[in-house]
Amino acid sequence: MNLQKLITDETGNMLVLSVAGLLALLGFAALAVDVSCLLTAHAQLQTAVDAAALAGAAQLPYGTDAAAETAIHFARRNDCMNQAVQISMDDVIFPSSRRIRVQAVRRVPLHFSPLFGLEEVPLAASATAEIGTLNGTNGLRPWGVPKFGWQVGQEVTIKAGAINAPATDPSFFYPIDFPPINRGDPETGASVYEENIRSGSRYSVYIGDILQVEPGNMVGPTAQAVSDLIASDADARWQNNRLVDSNYPGLSSPRVIKIPLYDPDAPPESGRNEIACIGLAAFFLEGISGKNVSGRFIELITNGDYGSGYSLLYGVKLVQ
Repeated sequence: MNLQKLITDETGNMLVLSVAGLLALLGFAALAVDVSCLLTAHAQLQTAVDAAALAGAAQLPYGTDAAAETAIHFARRNDCMNQAVQISMDDVIFPSSRRIRVQAVRRVPLHFSPLFGLEEVPLAASATAEIGTLNGTNGLRPWGVPKFGWQVGQEVTIKAGAINAPATDPSFFYPIDFPPINRGDPETGASVYEENIRSGSRYSVYIGDILQVEPGNMVGPTAQAVSDLIASDADARWQNNRLVDSNYPGLSSPRVIKIPLYDPDAPPESGRNEIACIGLAAFFLEGISGKNVSGRFIELITNGDYGSGYSLLYGVKLVQ
């Protein structure tokens, strides 16, 4: 075969082109499958650290150790590529007393890319959550309590039983109606009042709202509903600024309640009048003595809307 014939001979070209095409297809497969795998893994890893940060932030009032342990626990409850996400104390950082940052790294093995020398890719994800005050929430109980300078754990009268209670007139014993006057038509009556003690109001109340007061002592509905709430978690006690012996985890006991506060220097006038909500607070329902209902003033992380104003109700949210 002379040189000219050798140059023009196309025998075997299809084989070369087929091999080249196959390599190209493998490359596209590696790109499509492995990139999809990486995107899925990163989303799962991000979900894990988001959950860990939120859960950890909810424990910040009880200290950084409790927050870190909770974050680690919740991270492990999430999978990344069918394996539990493992983080350590070193992966939990506290930028401030109200913030927690959780980070995680996972090396993800690839399927097709090893054919081109790439065995795995390290993925990293992080999330920062914080606790902040709420200026509005629902589920409040139908008592408006005058705001004084209580200490956490202090026993407070949250429903008066006798006339001349602090910041009241002779016909006001702290019962109130929902929704706020500026948000709808208040629902009145003993049955509505009793149900709101048992379950909390479905209406939201915000700092600055105007609340209609319910005149009268409401002795019967109060005693029945409060006694039932206490019986639902009868052994629970507030001790050393913690809820102990409760049948419910954390502060989820039905005896942990939310209440709006009003200014003791602006008590309502006689009759079905009104008060302004100047704050939001939480109490552990301590008991009923005679016609008085008492509770322990506590801090609580719950649902609601973030905002400024006096509030010992907190929420958690992701900030990064």
